[in-house]
Amino acid sequence: MKRSIFKSLRYFIPWSLTVLILNAGLSWAGFIPPKNLSRPGNREGAATRGICKVQTLANEPDLTTLVPASNIGLTAATRPTFYWYLPANNYQALEFALFQTLADGTQVPIYKQQFPTANRPRLDSIMLADDVPPLQEGVDYRWTVSLICNPSDPDPSQIRFVEGWVQRIALPKTLEQQLRQANPLQRYELLAINGLWYDALDALVKLRQAQPNNPKINTLWRELMTAEGVDLHRLSKLAIAQDSRGN
Repeated sequence: MKRSIFKSLRYFIPWSLTVLILNAGLSWAGFIPPKNLSRPGNREGAATRGICKVQTLANEPDLTTLVPASNIGLTAATRPTFYWYLPANNYQALEFALFQTLADGTQVPIYKQQFPTANRPRLDSIMLADDVPPLQEGVDYRWTVSLICNPSDPDPSQIRFVEGWVQRIALPKTLEQQLRQANPLQRYELLAINGLWYDALDALVKLRQAQPNNPKINTLWRELMTAEGVDLHRLSKLAIAQDSRGN
């Protein structure tokens, strides 16, 4: 399903101004989602029947994919990293799946992997391996995370399920040059203000892992999770382990 997204990337800030603002210590570049870009789906899990449950505390979310409120985010990566929130639970397995949308709207699976749920981090993730076909530009991909109560008897009524969408775009040359010159914090700011959700989120997670007690970086995380068009308020105070990647 081809689409032109370049009109959405309209926030290119002159590099000299970027450096000036960042050096002044201001958090200026909140995430700006592209307009008129949304997909159907459910990014937060719901209760299921059976013995398997999640154990959430007050104000803690259920199983949740980290995608904007539109359910779709952009990336410039051929194999991006996907993040989701995994609450405490007694499910036996977690399954990640990725589907490519064809021109006629048909979705075909291109990757699937199942993991035991034991000892996985709250901020869970998967980075696509090199043997997974690279994402094509302008094509919709749908990804899902499922909690499976009993993998040997996967009763659909006992599967907790969430989803999100991703679309890859080409980086404009100006932004590509700016990113090459940027330090990690500047890189996050540039990715966020240009609406590249998956790339900005991954950059910010890495910053928090490297500097977990940095108040500015923690503020950026709160701002991203509570930004208009994101609305993941219950994840705004999420602590991130130094290595949150589950795979």
